Amino acid sequence: MSEKNITGVSEQEQNRRIWRGFENFVDRITPSLFELGIWLFGGLIAFNLLVLASLFTIGPADAAIKIATAAFAFALPLNLTGLFLLRMVQELKGASLEDELVQAFNQEGFVSDQIPAPADLDATLASMRTRRVAMVLRSSSGILVVSLVLTLTGLASTLWHMAWWIAIGFLIMLVLSILLVILVLARSQPSDSPKGNK
Repeated sequence: MSEKNITGVSEQEQNRRIWRGFENFVDRITPSLFELGIWLFGGLIAFNLLVLASLFTIGPADAAIKIATAAFAFALPLNLTGLFLLRMVQELKGASLEDELVQAFNQEGFVSDQIPAPADLDATLASMRTRRVAMVLRSSSGILVVSLVLTLTGLASTLWHMAWWIAIGFLIMLVLSILLVILVLARSQPSDSPKGNK
């Protein structure tokens, strides 16, 4: 038997509700995630192109410049891929490819008994759209992480070419900045108890 929590709902049901709540939350913020992703990939593309152009003028001076050039060159196609995927899904939302597919089969003579009922069809098409959006968001997140690692590697290598201590200082400040963001976000969360009760 599963244990009951305070509200009288089984743990399994509570876990299902938590998962559905998380899915609803992701559905609500999906448009913002797409916009943020497009903005990030666009910024990375511009940054990579600018630094890469500067590195071309230096030439293969030493190992640090070669590593930086390779890292930026490898990151650029990933950024373009991520941007393309995010833009494509946004554009396809308006086009509704699945509806166009059904229409195309109707025009080719498929009769209504060969095509699922409208309710089943709507559920299937909605499932396909949701799956496509989820797949693109997951793929874009992975692409973004790899691209950021390559870009940071290229930037650190470029700074290392100038002086090793500049690259080390950059990496230290990067870690401190991430910790600062985490600290600010943790402190901005509401407290568990109301202010009036102490």
